[in-house]
Amino acid sequence: MKYLYTVLLSLVVLAAAAVGVYSLVDVDATESKTENRHLAGPPEFSLSALLDGSYISDLETYYADTFPGRDMLLSANKALNGFYHFSGSGDSNKLVVDFSGGMEQGGQALNPDHATDVQDPPAEPETPDQPEEPDTVPVDGETELPETPDQPEEPEQPEEPHEVTSVGTIVIDGDRAMDIPTATDSIIDSYAQAVNNLQAALPGVRTISLVTPNSGQFYTADEDLHTGVHDQQAMIDRCYSGMDEKIVTVDAYSALAAHTDEYIYFRTDHHWTQLGAYYAYTAFCEAAGFEAVALDQFETGVYENFVGSMYTYTSAYPQSEALKNNPDTLTYYLPIVETHARYYADADFANSTAYPVSVVYRGITEQESNKYMCFLGGDHPGVTIECDVPDGKTCLVLKESYGNAFIPFLTSHYSKIYVIDPREFNQEGKPSLDLRELVKAYPVDDLIVINYPFMISNTAYVSWLNRLVGLK
Repeated sequence: MKYLYTVLLSLVVLAAAAVGVYSLVDVDATESKTENRHLAGPPEFSLSALLDGSYISDLETYYADTFPGRDMLLSANKALNGFYHFSGSGDSNKLVVDFSGGMEQGGQALNPDHATDVQDPPAEPETPDQPEEPDTVPVDGETELPETPDQPEEPEQPEEPHEVTSVGTIVIDGDRAMDIPTATDSIIDSYAQAVNNLQAALPGVRTISLVTPNSGQFYTADEDLHTGVHDQQAMIDRCYSGMDEKIVTVDAYSALAAHTDEYIYFRTDHHWTQLGAYYAYTAFCEAAGFEAVALDQFETGVYENFVGSMYTYTSAYPQSEALKNNPDTLTYYLPIVETHARYYADADFANSTAYPVSVVYRGITEQESNKYMCFLGGDHPGVTIECDVPDGKTCLVLKESYGNAFIPFLTSHYSKIYVIDPREFNQEGKPSLDLRELVKAYPVDDLIVINYPFMISNTAYVSWLNRLVGLK
């Protein structure tokens, strides 16, 4: 018996040593085909990152993403899941799982090497409008940047909420996957109040709110998944009813509901298609007093074989194979006016490096699986877009990734568009931003807040909106 234990122990030690040696000589993968996502790279060491724990956390993520044989183990896990995780109906082609969030935590940005679009050279920093008097609001006109005053000490960032709770459900039904939000009235009310807070903090700026439904409202066969606490129209109606009467609300729901027989949502991704975003844009124009550009006026292009985020979220389950084997087609619509766009690592447009970005990318390569990043190059903390619209207005857009496919249509109506992703500010390790100061430096006519039901029911996102105007 002692001999048997010795042999078994030796085998375990040899196996562990073999894994260790293999992990040292193996070339780290940068992308997981099984999960349809980019893998974490080795973190950059710094003393501050070591002390605040972020370096160790990033190192753990890197090792977990590059563990030897990882894709093989994931495939085995998917096969095991197939033995026990079916829907209650017994239909092996249907999957229903609780979803604890994650999409709201931050988006993805396009690797410039994964696109062949010719970019403009880096631009000079944005120059805020020069005030006539030291205490007045800046007026229109490009001038030299005044001497930068000493910056106030950075305020301590509020602690992030850490609860992990089910915020909805992911459903795979055949070759379509949908995320089903769950309403929490108190959170929806707090979202409406957050938009009220934005409006109150920016007097003289017209605030426009657009909340769009997602595919789960229109394509779920199970009535329980689009009624009651999952009724997205009721969520949006409640949200709008809590907003100040001066806020312009956009009925994107009706515009989309009238076109559900068209390709307005992806089947393998949680976003709308740009055709869906176009119909929401027509509702926006009606509410905001613009004349929508006819759909046939846009030049279009196509990306084939797009397998999106819903496959990534469900790749551990065998039902996800139906998504992988039935990819989406992404059709994009190019702006009808000339545009020049830049993205920034923060919202300090006067001093930060400005990197060129396309409003819509036409040349994303096969290296990039997430073709939805053709819109604005994905998610960036701050973006500026100059549009050839003489005497046009200026707007500031607060958005998550749903807004990326929508913003290209705004280029027909605004001469300057500022884009801010609230997920990228006023948190630990991220830059600070006060919209009141931003709008003083860069005056705007309209504030556009665009989201979908998972965001209006998310406490973290509501908090990030409030922090943009100094509230918690």
